[in-house]
Amino acid sequence: MVEHPLLGPLYWHGTQELIGFIDIDPVVRPPRANGDRDAEILLEVGTSQVEADLWAHLDGCAALARWALANLASIRRDAVAQAPLWWREHYSAESGGRLVDLLFLDGLEIDPDQRVSVVFDFGDL
Repeated sequence: MVEHPLLGPLYWHGTQELIGFIDIDPVVRPPRANGDRDAEILLEVGTSQVEADLWAHLDGCAALARWALANLASIRRDAVAQAPLWWREHYSAESGGRLVDLLFLDGLEIDPDQRVSVVFDFGDL
C-alpha cells in the first residue's frame, strides 16, 4: 500500500498499477445510489520507477485528477459529442435532451505518460 496525501490509500493492482478510491464532492457529482461518494482511480506506473520518481508521478496524477474533476462538465459535454450517433439518438428522448446527465463519473485512469481517461457509467449500457 502507498498512502498519498491527496489521493489517499492506493493499493498495488498487479505490478504496474495502483488502485484506490477518491472522494467526490456532491457539487461535482452526485453520490452513488447507495450514498457512496467515491470514484475509482487507477494509476499506471512503470516497473522501473525509483521511489522518488513514483512520488513525483503520484503528485502529477493528483494534480491531473483535480483538473479532471474541476473540468468534469466540459469533459462530459465532449464525451456526448463524441458518442456514437445511435447512442445519442436512443437516449436523447429519455434524457429530455440532457445527455450529459446520463454520464455518471465512475472513475479516472492515468497512464505513465500522465494521460487521463475519464470513465463514465452509462447505466444500462
